[in-house]
Amino acid sequence: MKLIISLSFSFLLIATAQAQDHRVRSPLDPTSWGVVYDIPATKQVKLKADVPYLRDAKGALTLDLYLPPKLKAGEQRPAVVFLNVIGDRPDDKLKHWEIYRSWPRLVAAHELVGVSMEADGSRIQECLRAVFNFLQERGAEHGIDGSRVGVYAASANVANTTQYLMSDSAAMGIRAAALYYGRAPEGRLRADLPVLYLVAEGDAPGDGPPQLLALWQRVIAARAPWTLAYASKMPHGFEAFSDNDQARRVIQQTLAFWKSHLEPAPAPSWPPALGREIVATMYANDQQKTAELLVQWIAEHPNDAEAHMHYGRALQQLRRFDEASLAFEKALSLGHTNPSAIHGFLGMVKHSQQRWEEAAQLLERAIEGGFATSLTYGQLASAQLHAGRNEEAVKNYEKAFELGIPPGVNTRGVAWYNLACGYSRLGRKDKAFEALSQAVDEGFKNREAFDSDPDLAPLRTEARFQEIRARLGAQ
Repeated sequence: MKLIISLSFSFLLIATAQAQDHRVRSPLDPTSWGVVYDIPATKQVKLKADVPYLRDAKGALTLDLYLPPKLKAGEQRPAVVFLNVIGDRPDDKLKHWEIYRSWPRLVAAHELVGVSMEADGSRIQECLRAVFNFLQERGAEHGIDGSRVGVYAASANVANTTQYLMSDSAAMGIRAAALYYGRAPEGRLRADLPVLYLVAEGDAPGDGPPQLLALWQRVIAARAPWTLAYASKMPHGFEAFSDNDQARRVIQQTLAFWKSHLEPAPAPSWPPALGREIVATMYANDQQKTAELLVQWIAEHPNDAEAHMHYGRALQQLRRFDEASLAFEKALSLGHTNPSAIHGFLGMVKHSQQRWEEAAQLLERAIEGGFATSLTYGQLASAQLHAGRNEEAVKNYEKAFELGIPPGVNTRGVAWYNLACGYSRLGRKDKAFEALSQAVDEGFKNREAFDSDPDLAPLRTEARFQEIRARLGAQ
């Protein structure tokens, strides 16, 4: 993935570090620079170094624990683990790089425990499992709540980290992951793990935008709780190399991300409200849930005209048209404050029931009362076209387009096709061909309609029709 500059950079860091004692590093050694954000409390952070987390025949691997200044005896805080999944060299350990000292120290200054780790590059997944097992089983001894853990992985560390995080064996205590300028995970994305995925502009030349778009599409398809952030004008490793406020704001965002997912959210001072829940389901387009909750609400508030209107809207979307009609009529009888809207919604129900004249009358009343949207005009035009009121239908389709029908095959595509039918009925062939061409441009490619709709019969003998039909493609 060209979006991220990759292992070559991390290998450069390791190779440079090998030539330096970790206690004395050149300013030109990238590993000598720490995070560019600091607060006074970092000076009070306590370091508990070289705590073993894995012992076996191959030796011991350790953690450095950075403890918050105000951590009390017996208290447990959430932790953020700064992951090492590329392994260490005998003479230079990742946890001694300044970035892996300053980041966990900064986290501890914000009242979380910062954890930096050693790792054996020959058994990375084993090391990861051991770290989180240690935090779960023995973290309390060190002031850590192993059930509330965040992680940080950057650059070449991201690939192996996401392999672990997205697997079924990932520790249950991991609640949030910040992934900095690393390769996007392949395979499934977990729908239960919040992820802050950050891309630096310096890592996104070439085919970066398509790769990012593909990742965003996967996030949406998986309904994964990801935040995708783009660090404009920032290089790879910006949190250590870009000493500016723009970098510091991204670091602030990352700290807030961990704290928001690892610390309890403040409890509200108000009780749960059914009305708020109903509005949430409406804005989530969960019509079934909206209808169910409104039944409960109406039982408690039978004279709430707004509730009956919303109930009718939900039933309309669920295609329960007879019930929707009753709900809208009830809203009118209770004196709803916007009767024109109710006439419009009720007209759309009658349209769905193919009761064309009733639909047209209601939609006309809605428009007269000020409920004059492109949808209302389009539905009125469709009802009039079906009722044979061709001149009126054409005028109202033209008005709907003037108001702005949303793009798409089932919106503008269908409307252009229907308008072409209206023009054809009126003998306005030039306008009919223009509208038919526009319908195809919007994606309307129903070959059966083109070949059998009687409204298009006057057009089929002309070469213009065959030219438009040829654009339908193979079906």
